[in-house]
Amino acid sequence: MISALVPAKALDQAKERLAELLTEHERRSLSLVMLADVLRALGAARGVDRAFVVSPDQDILRDAERLGADPIAQPASLSGINEALKHGLRVISLEEPTVLLVLLADVPAVTPAEIESILAALPHDLGAVICPSRAEGTSALAIRPPEAMNFRFGPDSYTQHQREASARGVPLEALRIESLLNDVDEPEDLGYLITHAAETATHRLLAELRIVERLNI
Repeated sequence: MISALVPAKALDQAKERLAELLTEHERRSLSLVMLADVLRALGAARGVDRAFVVSPDQDILRDAERLGADPIAQPASLSGINEALKHGLRVISLEEPTVLLVLLADVPAVTPAEIESILAALPHDLGAVICPSRAEGTSALAIRPPEAMNFRFGPDSYTQHQREASARGVPLEALRIESLLNDVDEPEDLGYLITHAAETATHRLLAELRIVERLNI
């Protein structure tokens, strides 16, 4: 079984680096529509059997469930993306998945075909596939089996995941996928996204918010 796990911050902490451009309400709306786009892509990708969302935010979990994902409540005692993912994996492990795909919630332009290409690149026994961001982070990480390596998300996570895989003897392949190179954190990321057309709810929201005018693109 192939399971996907999407980590999502609490809405009141989401996308704080966009505060100079978007109001808190707009940032919350953006976070929810980006998550929805990611979950729709996962739902349409062949080979993904189940999608899970781990978050401390009940609004996010309700939206995730409405979109067909399994919600996993992140305990208040846990902080940070890696702790959240470890908790999520513990829950998912009860289903005995053979592959885990971690996909960030802020890559709304990802397509089902791109997700399928990540899974297709995995070795049949032991291995991992990583999709870096332009900032040398990690936008997606597929692992077979799921416990083969630890999560190293955070600053410079592309290099950190490479080191982790090497230390554990896990073959790691890097795939540079255009939609995953640009995760949304900074105002310029929104500019990049809106100038690269895609049929997503995120693009429609950015058009409604007149992001092009706000950024003077």
